Amino acid sequence: MPPEENKKHALILAVIGLAVIGFFVMRLRGYKEEIAPQPLLPPRAEKVKEPDFSSFGWARASSSVPGSARDAHALVVFKNKLWLMGGLNANGIAKKDYVEYWRAPHFSDVWSTDNGIAWKLVTEKAPWGTRRSQEVEVFKNKMWLFGGWVKGGGYKSDVWFSENGENWVEASPAVLWPPREGHTAVVFKDKLWLMGGVNFDKRKILNDVWYSEDGVNWIEALSNAPWSPRYDHTLVVFQDKLWLTGGTILGGHELRDEWVSEDGFNWRKVTEDPPWPSRHGHVSLVFEDRLWLVGGWNTEKGGQNDSWYSADGITWIETGGNAAWPGREDCAGIVFLNKIWMMGGMDKNWRWQDDIWYSTFTK
Repeated sequence: MPPEENKKHALILAVIGLAVIGFFVMRLRGYKEEIAPQPLLPPRAEKVKEPDFSSFGWARASSSVPGSARDAHALVVFKNKLWLMGGLNANGIAKKDYVEYWRAPHFSDVWSTDNGIAWKLVTEKAPWGTRRSQEVEVFKNKMWLFGGWVKGGGYKSDVWFSENGENWVEASPAVLWPPREGHTAVVFKDKLWLMGGVNFDKRKILNDVWYSEDGVNWIEALSNAPWSPRYDHTLVVFQDKLWLTGGTILGGHELRDEWVSEDGFNWRKVTEDPPWPSRHGHVSLVFEDRLWLVGGWNTEKGGQNDSWYSADGITWIETGGNAAWPGREDCAGIVFLNKIWMMGGMDKNWRWQDDIWYSTFTK
């Protein structure tokens, strides 16, 4: 065979060989793809059942607020117990639409209960004095008390803490934020936050925002927040955000706006026209993964006894009308033992109450 034919023959064989190899490579690849495990589909998300609050209601506890009827008192859950402290009772000296608060008996007592019914007097005279409108929060395994008005001592900006409710330590006699009452405080992102309030002696209402990492040293986040100055508003942590609602200003004009913040510095108005009436001295809390607003005071309508809840802080639903308890302001409300508890307050007839109510709800 001539050399040229040999080369031609070898080239043909090489081409055929490459084709055969390519065929088997493709078949092997297809085989691997056939036997390769298919990616697992994510499990089908189960539809979360929305809670039905049609059965929501209130029942009166068999006990009363210990010590005395009162309002502007503090209520906090600490070490699996419910703690109540301070406040005032102006029964006997109040006139409709006017109360000489400085004449009213104020309290420095601390009470605790593990069931909401049987109360134990922890101390009758805490060293922070006879005081109203103080804020108390649990932070770093202690109860912390901030500010308020002390009979004989006026407005305060002091800070106290306790590990047992009986022994209190003054962390600071005066911090940077101005003395006040009617302010709010929460624990948010491992810090204490304090906002707003009033000093009637100076005729000044506030819209400042302060925070602290240790309860002693405070930093001013905002001297003038975008929400207007106010007192007797509420502040609560819901869905890892701060939610501020309502309040009032000097002269008795209640607010009904709602604000939200993800960091305490930047605030966004959610609405200024929610379905619930304007109010101050109300209760806001988180219950059954919903944001709740209960009670409070409206100048035109008096004490409120309605209950509202929201899944997103925007759309609100009322729980079937008024509660069995008389409408009131400056009551204390909290979630304890999987129930909402409401205690004391001043009712629409300007009477200070000592009743205790808890929510009834069947899932």
